[in-house]
Amino acid sequence: MATEIFTKENVNENLRKIRESDYVKFTDPMFMQVQRGEITNQQWLDEIQKIKNKYPYVEADVEIDVSECVTVDENQQTSNEDNAI
Repeated sequence: MATEIFTKENVNENLRKIRESDYVKFTDPMFMQVQRGEITNQQWLDEIQKIKNKYPYVEADVEIDVSECVTVDENQQTSNEDNAI
């Protein structure tokens, strides 16, 4: 079993980037809908909270079993030695 330790700072920075991407895709357009009166401010805030709940920040370094991680080869095909078809 191969494990790697990822620092809290690195994990949280990656989560911040993922959150930012989801905010741009989902909640930014909703903000304009709030401005036009098409949805409520609470609906927009609820969607923001869903993203935060989906990608919570960690409080400590994270140890991950990398032997089970999916990798992408040069041809952009997904592979996983443990789950090969």
